[in-house]
Amino acid sequence: MGFIKNAKANMVAEEAGRAIAEGRTVFVPRLNTPATQHTMSGSIAGWAEMIESIEAQGWQMVDWSVVQDKNGKPEAYPLFRRRQPAPAARAPR
Repeated sequence: MGFIKNAKANMVAEEAGRAIAEGRTVFVPRLNTPATQHTMSGSIAGWAEMIESIEAQGWQMVDWSVVQDKNGKPEAYPLFRRRQPAPAARAPR
């Protein structure tokens, strides 16, 4: 992974971990498009790595929205929820 991609993934993973420590149940980061992104179809540099790093913290992406920034580049707002453990079975009374 490139230096910039790695730095962005680490930064967003740290924020995701901090949200867990604060007891948050949802996390919504902003994923911007790199300045060097080509205009052809294909993977947006760093987005997959950032999403993977957030999910590695225990979050699960459930929805997202993509808009254009003031320069017309895509900007994503993924919504993550905490993965909840399955409820324990209640013992019969």
